[in-house]
Amino acid sequence: MKFTQWAGLGVRTSLCLGIGAFCLAPASATSITGYVLDQNGKPLPGIAVLYERGQGARGASTVTVFSGSDGHFRFPDDYPEAIDATAALATRGLGFKQVDSVFSAAGAAATFTFVLQPTNNQAAVAPASAWLKSRIAGREQQAALIMNCIDCHQVPSLEVRNYAGLIDDLHAADPHAARTQSWGAIVKYMDFITTWDRRGAAPDQFVGEETGYKVRNGEAVVNLLANSFMDRLDNIENYDWGAPLLATADTAIWEYAVPEPNTIREAVLLGNPARLWAADVSANRIVSIDIATGEQKDYEAPTQTPLGPHSLHRGADGMLWITPFSSNVTARLNPTTGQWNTWALTTDQGRRVGIHDLSFGYEHELLTDDHGRVWFSDIGNAGVGYFDPVDGSAKVWRAPLAEARANDVALYGSASIYGLVMTKDRKEVWYSQLGNGVFGGFNVETQEFIGPFLLPSANAGPRRLTISDDDIMYLALYGTGQLAEFDIKTRKMLGIYDLPDTASAPYAATWDPVRKVVWVASANGNVIQRFDPRSKTFGVLPLPHDGTFLRMIDIDPETGVLVTSSANIVKVVNGPRLALIVDPGDGAYPKKFSPSNASAPHPAQ
Repeated sequence: MKFTQWAGLGVRTSLCLGIGAFCLAPASATSITGYVLDQNGKPLPGIAVLYERGQGARGASTVTVFSGSDGHFRFPDDYPEAIDATAALATRGLGFKQVDSVFSAAGAAATFTFVLQPTNNQAAVAPASAWLKSRIAGREQQAALIMNCIDCHQVPSLEVRNYAGLIDDLHAADPHAARTQSWGAIVKYMDFITTWDRRGAAPDQFVGEETGYKVRNGEAVVNLLANSFMDRLDNIENYDWGAPLLATADTAIWEYAVPEPNTIREAVLLGNPARLWAADVSANRIVSIDIATGEQKDYEAPTQTPLGPHSLHRGADGMLWITPFSSNVTARLNPTTGQWNTWALTTDQGRRVGIHDLSFGYEHELLTDDHGRVWFSDIGNAGVGYFDPVDGSAKVWRAPLAEARANDVALYGSASIYGLVMTKDRKEVWYSQLGNGVFGGFNVETQEFIGPFLLPSANAGPRRLTISDDDIMYLALYGTGQLAEFDIKTRKMLGIYDLPDTASAPYAATWDPVRKVVWVASANGNVIQRFDPRSKTFGVLPLPHDGTFLRMIDIDPETGVLVTSSANIVKVVNGPRLALIVDPGDGAYPKKFSPSNASAPHPAQ
């Protein structure tokens, strides 16, 4: 049996099978360990074990570990609550379903033995991307659908699949016409609801259907949905992760839920002891989370124009830099004191600045140029620019349009500058253009553009970038499901690599300066993917919940844990909106991460 497969969430039963474990009377305990076995008592490695503690628990709301080669698992912390047979533990793995769990306790130690059996239908665990891979053969068609429909949530999420079931229930005389009409209606509806969901500080504002995120070339998208999603979408078989699993018995994932309503966007660890800081776009706040206790506190941005916190950047001095979703306000928050600095930026021509990313380097910390100026990608003016934190002055240069992609911009609607990185010598910034498959650079001293460079597909969708300590740039190609590797020094493309799942919609890439690898955040695949530039190979780390729409990944410089967020935009598609910390369990960093040792007081305001 291949153990690159993974088991579905199951339910506990009262059965006691002859597998070397015993049914004992209910007891309570504070530590959790156990085994994952098949029905013959053989160990199943690489299976996730979830402890759903719930919102309001001390610490993380959900903790996930994985079974090792011997089927054994152990949760890394003790818990203040009593652990007994009713505790909300379950397993999750591709190609399996849970059929039994057996509980025993000895003193403070609780032991669970989970029994799993194979299943052909992987719908309970397979990511949304599995349906796209199996239904849409053409890579360009697949990329166009991703670029149109996965800005806001996963497709086909469970809600989308249920909608397909409702269409099937019509038993229409002309099924294709019914699907075309039904998918057309939902595309129009999602255009409306994405904006309605993001009204932010203006809840009484009327939101028309022509505003907000838009599905471009809608007729083609509707036809593709009608021709690809022709059934109930309740069965999927033969999907695999496409690369070796990275999860071991030492891997752990801590998820921190934020009370609804929220529109969590990005998260980082900052402070000593470290706290989680998460951006909430619609609520105009930063949420501070004590990772040991789970205690949360809001820090409202003190601006007349709503900031709408979107992107978060660590400063080398420990400051938290914040850029907006759509306003011209950027900010800096002191995690120690809770004090804010804000800047409402306009260009030297008087235009509003639409900052998306700030200039950061290979350590994923904010970098300034030699004059102390902060560089940014301007998504509103399709350019790059700087602002001076001392006097608030700003200047923007519009990026040159790649004439070969002019028709693609007209069709797909955006040449907006998106991601941004800065070279090690602080002389150049490099950017991506989301809607036309273009990237380029800008010399901050000569004030001249470099490029533009065209990716093979206009639907490549390069989003968030990263850069290595050797000035190798990596671009997450959202639409085509690839990772591009570009040598900035020689201006040469080193390679464009298919991800293990080309429908996983890679939102961001992050260089890991200690492991010397690239971590790739998936928006549609419920995984984090790792690329090793030395071997040009990938590994996959599955995540515990459906609908995990990842944004940026930050690497904690002390422990090497991956810090990220799940950030579906649309509320009616109920993917999680939360912050999470992932310990790959490889021991690559000298300091071991432990949330129980990280409790810190909230800063004063």
